[in-house]
Amino acid sequence: MERLRRSRKADVAGLPRPEPLAFRQPDSPECIVNAMAEYQAMMDAIRDGLVNKAVAECPADPTERARHLKSFGYFSDAAMVGVCRLPGDAHLEEPWRNPDIDRLANDLKTRQTKTLASGIDMIMADLKESMEAPPSTIAGHTHAVVFLNARPRPIRDGEPGTEWLEGAEGHAACLRASETAVVLANYIRLLGHDAKAHSATSSDVDLNRLAVEAGLAIARQGV
Repeated sequence: MERLRRSRKADVAGLPRPEPLAFRQPDSPECIVNAMAEYQAMMDAIRDGLVNKAVAECPADPTERARHLKSFGYFSDAAMVGVCRLPGDAHLEEPWRNPDIDRLANDLKTRQTKTLASGIDMIMADLKESMEAPPSTIAGHTHAVVFLNARPRPIRDGEPGTEWLEGAEGHAACLRASETAVVLANYIRLLGHDAKAHSATSSDVDLNRLAVEAGLAIARQGV
C-alpha cells in the first residue's frame, strides 16, 4: 500500500453512512460480545482527555510525523494504517456515544477494586479522571490517522465454542482498533497536542468516509 500512487481526491460517491456497533446481545447471553462490552466502554471513556501544557519536540516534516504514527499502528498489529485530511463534511451531525459509558461511570463510583495486580490503582485513577473530565470537541482538528484491523475468521459450525464466539468477529476487530487509537491519542496529548480517538461505538466522524479518504477502502455497490 505504501507504494501505491496517491490521489488528491477520494471517490466517496454512494458511500453508506456508518452505524454504531452494539456490544450488547441480550438474546444471546452466552455470546462473548457481552463480556467485551465493559472493555469497549473503557476505551470509549478515555478516548479524549486533558492535553499536556508543555509541548514536546516533534518532527517538523509532516511526512515524517505520519511515518511515526503509522509505525505505531503497525507495531500494534493493525493490518493497514492511513493518514488523511479531515473534511468538514466527514463530521457526524450527531456524534455516537457508547451507552455503556454511563453504566461504567456508575460502577467506578460504587465498585471496589478486588485485584492486587501491580499498577491497577493508577489505571483506575486515570480512568476516573478521564470520566470526570469535561467532554471535548474536535474543533480545529485537521487530519486523521485511520487504523484498519483484520477480523478473525468466522467460526465454523461444530467447532468448540461456536455458541459464544459466533458473530463476534467485527467486535473483536473494533476492540483492537479502539485500543490502538486510544493509546495513540493519549500519547499525542502527552506530547502537548490535542487528539481524540474514534471507534465503531463512540465517534464524532464518519469512519467509512475516513477509511476511503485515507486510501484504506473503496466504495463499491453502496458497500
